[in-house]
Amino acid sequence: MNPENCKTLGEKLAKNIIEQFGTQNVSQLCQIAQINIRYESWNPVTLGEFDRKNNTICVNLLAKINHKEIITHELGHYFIHKEGIILSRNDEEIVVNSFTTFFTE
Repeated sequence: MNPENCKTLGEKLAKNIIEQFGTQNVSQLCQIAQINIRYESWNPVTLGEFDRKNNTICVNLLAKINHKEIITHELGHYFIHKEGIILSRNDEEIVVNSFTTFFTE
């Protein structure tokens, strides 16, 4: 998939989620979707991770960016998988980055 199509997919996914859940607030979306947030420290190879098995977003406390940005990014991964969208890792990252621009803290 080309990058522009990935960005468009991220926008469409975000707009559908906002319409479906009636909010752009990340904290509210996590509550509605029953996603747990866990804060841990690990060698900063990744800033955050989504644990599908436990429905948990793990945020790296050593990350140098806003933790809400990490949560929003991982929430994008959650909704991509929930919708059954299959993408390459690179395409998924582009979709998620586009998705995150639609949400607030």
